[in-house]
Amino acid sequence: MNVIEARRVRHLVIRLDRGEELPGALLRALDEVEARAGWIEGAGSLEAAEVAVFDQSLRSYAATRRLEGPSDVVSLHGSVALLKGEGSLRLWATLARETDLGLQLAAGELVWARVYALELRVTAFDDIALARVADERTGLGLLVAQSLAGTAAATGAGVATASATAAAEPVRAAPTQAAAGSSSDMSAALPPRIRPKQDEEQHYPEVDDLVNHFHFGECVVLSSDGERIRLRQERDGRVREVSLTMLKIEAPSIDAASGKHHFRLLRKN
Repeated sequence: MNVIEARRVRHLVIRLDRGEELPGALLRALDEVEARAGWIEGAGSLEAAEVAVFDQSLRSYAATRRLEGPSDVVSLHGSVALLKGEGSLRLWATLARETDLGLQLAAGELVWARVYALELRVTAFDDIALARVADERTGLGLLVAQSLAGTAAATGAGVATASATAAAEPVRAAPTQAAAGSSSDMSAALPPRIRPKQDEEQHYPEVDDLVNHFHFGECVVLSSDGERIRLRQERDGRVREVSLTMLKIEAPSIDAASGKHHFRLLRKN
């Protein structure tokens, strides 16, 4: 068992429109708001879908079943986490559709779907990093968690968690017996943000500074509290809010035209 407590969360409401496809469209939406750890719930309708069921005896998935035609999403839930440094989704759904024999239900892991209309709520965890690690006991890719303020390591099929006293934020962890494996499985987990000492000079974006965000491009800083910043994109005026814990901040230069600080904000993997 592995338990970790998230204290800083965001609740995101996402709508996918007709013709968009899962999981790609949802992954892009989550990447835009830098949500790489979280839980997902949703409801709506699909034009087509593919589901698969895990066979525990074979420790593998059976062939996917394709559902052509309209279906209603009775329930949909899942998670977003890092897999080899990239965002990944696992979604499970129960679908209802009308057939010649009456109402039919289909359920399983949602491998692919084309959306008719879908609304989702994502609870994003901003103070922990989630990663998927192959579990030798089940054959599944399971979640392991690491506090951005603490230390937790995954090895092989199991997880060894740091005690709560080792973390800067309270973490309740129950360690499991770790099977043999490589600690490189947790290479995708985000490291904690290291605060500079007071005698070290380190700059963070402030109001009216200019930044070049790896995804949003050139932006102006609207507000900053040392943890999160709000940016206005120059290309379309859209306002974005991002977590500094998810970014690598390069030392600023001076913009020749405005004389303001100009930062490069890179993805922190």
